[in-house]
Amino acid sequence: MLKLSPVVEPPGTAARIGVLDRNRAVLARATRVVRAAAGLARIASDSDPAGLRAQLAPDTQLLVCDGADVELALDWAETRFPQARVITWSPGPMEPLVATAKSCPRLRSILGWPSFLSMPRPWELALAVRASLHINDAALRVSELFAGVPVATKYRPRTSAQRDAVTAEISSLAERAGATGRMIGRIGETCHELLMNAMYDAPVNHYGEPRYAHDRRATISLDEHELPTARLATDGTLLAIQVADPFGRLTRAHVLASICRGQAAAHSADADQIIDSSHGGAGLGLWKIHSAAASTIVDLVVGHSTTVTAVFDLDIGARESRTMPPSLHIFDHAELGP
Repeated sequence: MLKLSPVVEPPGTAARIGVLDRNRAVLARATRVVRAAAGLARIASDSDPAGLRAQLAPDTQLLVCDGADVELALDWAETRFPQARVITWSPGPMEPLVATAKSCPRLRSILGWPSFLSMPRPWELALAVRASLHINDAALRVSELFAGVPVATKYRPRTSAQRDAVTAEISSLAERAGATGRMIGRIGETCHELLMNAMYDAPVNHYGEPRYAHDRRATISLDEHELPTARLATDGTLLAIQVADPFGRLTRAHVLASICRGQAAAHSADADQIIDSSHGGAGLGLWKIHSAAASTIVDLVVGHSTTVTAVFDLDIGARESRTMPPSLHIFDHAELGP
């Protein structure tokens, strides 16, 4: 489990992290979480944009705000604080924020805020802050999501049959963990899609050409160096499925394009014109994962590995889950590194 030491700053140091929210109660709660995640670093927080801007140093690293102010924060990041990254939250809808992230790489995390909570999920906000500040610049270890010690299991499927067996076992474990019928189905479908991405779409030959993506229905058997790693972890409140592949072919642009296509298809009567059917797939797998989970975390090390973690909230009922805004975090470690 990640442990932080308090940051030591000289007296009078200007803040390099800013938090903006017009709701003072939310502002106070969020600021506490951001401060702790940043090692008790100096934080500027204000409900007034002008007041916040006056407190920030020119080398500000991070701006955190409500979705209503994300355009302002991104403008500051472009014109006033060139080192700053942006984290935002919203009770929904999420489509406009995902579209904004597609054109604004400084926007790293979009937190869906369930209406029954008094603030965005603290563990998500802390995760996003640590990644943006390089405090934890490696791909997410699934145990970091949990306050306590979760029960966890690990798989390395080689064949199509093993893929299906892992999906069935994870669905069974989700039921034993307390997931409801519909959620069990979503967890199983998410696991299957993650494994399909890692086993069919990711592997390439020594020329960099896809080996299996041309036919996702084919029976395959992976070589040792091609094997993905799948994990399930739960503490009885959250349940996470994580799948990592050793190729790193996925990019930020690919993730956001897939999710935007899926959002467009969901609202279109002519979805066939939107779906990308190249390489044997529909091009909507990441959108399906993002839509099913409470939070999707994508760790990208281009040319080395891709790790996708889907987090489910076991306390959420089927009716609530249909309207709950899903979170999206994209951590591109080639860009986030020192």
